This record gives sequence, C-alpha cells and structure tokens, in this order.
Amino acid sequence: MRNLVIPSLLFPFVLACGPKAPPATSADAAEAVEAPAPEPEAEPEPEPEPEPAAAPAPTRNANLNLTIKRAEGTSQTVQVLGIERSLDTHGETDWSTEASDLKFYIEGNDEYKKITWDDVKAVSFKVPDKKNFDCLYQSDFTPWMYECSVKIETQITTKDGKRYTADSAQKWRFIFSDDTSTEFWLKRHYARAQDDRTIEIDDTNTQNYALYEQLQDQLRGDLDGLIQTIAIQ
Repeated sequence: MRNLVIPSLLFPFVLACGPKAPPATSADAAEAVEAPAPEPEAEPEPEPEPEPAAAPAPTRNANLNLTIKRAEGTSQTVQVLGIERSLDTHGETDWSTEASDLKFYIEGNDEYKKITWDDVKAVSFKVPDKKNFDCLYQSDFTPWMYECSVKIETQITTKDGKRYTADSAQKWRFIFSDDTSTEFWLKRHYARAQDDRTIEIDDTNTQNYALYEQLQDQLRGDLDGLIQTIAIQ
C-alpha cells in the first residue's frame, strides 16, 4: 500500500478557508468612541430677597390744634393726630396708646386727679434752676449707666380755667399731621448715656466724671430748645 502524500501547498489553502472573525457591529464601534464629558449642572437660582417689613402705621388717636413756643424763640402751629406715653421714665422701652395710660395726674385747688389732654387748654414749662443738675450712676447696668437731670415745673390750665401742677414722670410724644413728632417730660428732663468701660474689682477710679460733664453739657443744650408753652385751641 502506498503512502498518500499531501503536498504542503494545500495547507495555506486550508488555513485561508478557515472561519473568519465576525465583522464589527455599530454598537462595538460606539464603544470604541470615547463618551463625551457630562455637562456641568446649572447653578441654582438665588433665593429672592425677603421683602422689608412694613413700617408701623403712625398713631392716630387724637385731634388737637396747638401752638408750641420754645425757649430759643421759635413757634409752630401744628395739628396733633397721635399721643403716646412711655412706659418707663426715660422713653427707652415701649410706648403706650392705651386710654388708661394717656391720663396724667394734676395737683392744685385742693384736688389731685387724673385728666386727659382733651381737658387741657394751656401748658407752661419752667426750669427753676438751670444750674442745678442731679447726677447719678446705676451699677445694675453693665457697663454702668450715667444720668443727669433737671427739674421742670409744669403748670396745666384746664378748659374750665383752673390751674394745676402736672405730676407725670413719664415721657410724652405728640405726633403731628405730617408724621413728625416732639417729645417732652412734665416733671424732669433727663440725659443718659452708658459708660464705654466695665468697672473691674481692682479699679480704684470707678466713676466716670467726664461722662457726668458730657451729660450736663447735653442738658444745657436741651434747655435752649425746651418747650416753654403749649396753647391748645
């Protein structure tokens, strides 16, 4: 039996006729392309600014026509549409428009009673001693609170023609028809300021005498423009 000899030239043909790799699909091509970078997220819209709080409406609880004369010689005729009284002596906290708070005591003619501004015909202010200032400090404040004041004598003439002395320690505010205002006391005019330093235990110079002088200078300036008379029509 003869051996069959296969020429070596047949091997390249066999190899060439072997299975071919499948062609690349479109999905494969897409994978080969680098994916685009994600777009940056949009900045959030800023929050709108809150609306400012509306200013409180001016007090409207009176209707008085009056003329105010001051110590420097000026005079103004105004219509008072609002009256307020401080709840503290100095007018530094709240103000009241309650009817019960808008009454004040007067003394004279063997009487001591409360009246309202509707009962008043005229007011006269007098400072008995413009050089006699009462000054003190209050250590329950931190830093300490300093205060100087001067006494005022206020005469009230009521609509029945009688004269009395006002006895009201709080501060009063008249609000005019143009929404401007004036404030005043009936018994004592004050000037106050808080110290700019805190007293320590080992301090030897505790009181601030320079602040006393500053407050007294303020009072002297206030007295130049102090109300002298109020005439109510």
